[in-house]
Amino acid sequence: MRSHAKWLRLLAILFTFVLVTAACGDSDDGDTDAAQTDDAPSTDDSVGASDTGEATGEPIKIGFQNPEGDPNGSFPEYSAAARAAADYINTELGGLGGRPIELVVCEMAITPDDSQRCANELVAEGVELVVSSLNFFGNHIGILNGAGVPVIVGTPITVADFTSPDTFSIGAGGGCFGVHTGMVQFVTQDLPGVEGIDVNRVAVPWADTPPGVVCYYDLESKALDVIKGVIPGTGALAGSNPNLEHIGVPVLPASPDVTPQATAILDFNPDAIIFSAQGSDCWNLVDALGRLGWTPQDIPLVLSGACTDFTAMAAAGDLAVGIYLSSTENGLLAPLGTVSGQHLDNATVYQTKGAEYGVNQDNLFKGFSAQGFAVMMAIHEIATGISAAGGEVTGESLKAGFAATDGSQPSFGGSPLNCSSAPVPYVAVCSAPITMTQWDGEQLVPVLGGATIVGTDLVAGTELMPGPY
Repeated sequence: MRSHAKWLRLLAILFTFVLVTAACGDSDDGDTDAAQTDDAPSTDDSVGASDTGEATGEPIKIGFQNPEGDPNGSFPEYSAAARAAADYINTELGGLGGRPIELVVCEMAITPDDSQRCANELVAEGVELVVSSLNFFGNHIGILNGAGVPVIVGTPITVADFTSPDTFSIGAGGGCFGVHTGMVQFVTQDLPGVEGIDVNRVAVPWADTPPGVVCYYDLESKALDVIKGVIPGTGALAGSNPNLEHIGVPVLPASPDVTPQATAILDFNPDAIIFSAQGSDCWNLVDALGRLGWTPQDIPLVLSGACTDFTAMAAAGDLAVGIYLSSTENGLLAPLGTVSGQHLDNATVYQTKGAEYGVNQDNLFKGFSAQGFAVMMAIHEIATGISAAGGEVTGESLKAGFAATDGSQPSFGGSPLNCSSAPVPYVAVCSAPITMTQWDGEQLVPVLGGATIVGTDLVAGTELMPGPY
């Protein structure tokens, strides 16, 4: 309760500043602006429900930019879960401070032009805030910020996601930033204790896409080279294992046959393998590795949460048993009987309300579906804090609310957000801790007792390396 009160006080200070700035920002309006910034909260009936029940106030338009229908990357479960969350928030939680969410979804192909098209269309729609699920180019953010529209990133994967102003990469694990560095941390530091093996050779197949290049070179290859001592770093593990060797193997999305890539991985004789991609590509690689005689018991495989797909994992049978998948603190896909407290509350809401409001069973237990629901719930949590501090929920106040987070406020389906302390140069990243789970054939079982893993120190104090070096 103490931390919650601290967070609300911080919000109150920020909103007071926002109101004062608004009152002083246009001197030509004279007393008109002053009259609109009365200290008393509005009692206008249009505000609608503020706590629970159906929202009846003026709608708030939130844009949602999502890749769909492109074989190079299609994530319809992301927007489906976001729609379900918006319906749940509007129907049962009073909307955002009484304002029902009007979700404006723009489906985009994986091209730079389509990324910009969506951004321009959302600006033309008059949205107050945009959620970017995951974007391969990052060229949409400048358009949106230039129009005064703040951006919330669900799965940050580009340099723009990590470094842009008025942008808050709230996705649990910080997208590539937290997940990829966390997987390196787990494989090199924790896996020896879990598996009882020395890890000196790491194979890193990586998604051969524009963001895949960035995430591999800046957050995996560089992190491994920091541990090896090839690249100087400021973290405790810098130079700690000069014997560490690694290989990167690019994997094109939607490749019909990745046997050559699987062969290159196994020919390296790795002690462990790390991979992150869209779900179908993950299990395509697992199948290719299996056909060459690999099993998870021979060489541990660590996948990112983006690979999570219970249907595909069940179809893989014994070949999937023992595979590690990254998750998040309070992860929404956890078996309900294995967690408690906030974790149980969050997972229960997602697994019951997600299904109730339209997420089908094939999508419910996919990583990006859980992320889509969590992003909308995080926005609702920030809006609740704004209302509690006596503020009006708008795109601008939501921006101020995210900027104010300091790690003291729990976040739905993830670690507490801490946008105010984002590390340079990754100034837009609000969350970095991950957890690790292991598939037992039926469910994901927490590893390391569910303890959080943070690998961001591996790249702390280093230069951005978004490509080959």
